[in-house]
Amino acid sequence: MRKLIRDLKARKEHAFETVYYQYYKLIYFVAFSMVKNREIAEEVVQDTFVRMMESIHQYRGKGEFKSWLLSIARNLALNAIKKQKKLHQRYNYDNEFIGNYQDDSTSLNELLMEIKACLDDFEAVIILYHVIYNFTFEKTASELNTTISVVKKSYYNAIKKLKQYYCGEKDE
Repeated sequence: MRKLIRDLKARKEHAFETVYYQYYKLIYFVAFSMVKNREIAEEVVQDTFVRMMESIHQYRGKGEFKSWLLSIARNLALNAIKKQKKLHQRYNYDNEFIGNYQDDSTSLNELLMEIKACLDDFEAVIILYHVIYNFTFEKTASELNTTISVVKKSYYNAIKKLKQYYCGEKDE
């Protein structure tokens, strides 16, 4: 194991692959048991290995490597749980906004309710921020404590779902 740690510190690809394949399932299991969501668990796994490589030089070998790696995964899973709670709080606030929005016509309220019906919570919030609040992708990412690429991907997936819902368009 010491040689493997030295190779990780030297950024040798074979060492990373060895650790990845040895611990992937265990880290996924720990992450999934905490976050209860497949996509978020996969994100935690990837972030765990990124964080491992970023902080491998801090590992001194005093404790078991597996325990050190799992503590990274647990901390990232806890952060993901906090992020989800914040998103749900924000989503509940946005639901109040939608419910209380007063307009001369009810078409906007109806549209917002339909959006909520065909998108998941995260996508609905992104559409709401980008279209209704006119937030940039950067501001939306900041508000939701996520990356711009996640926001853009979710936004374009949501647009695709909305096109399918309203126009019957399908991916070719």
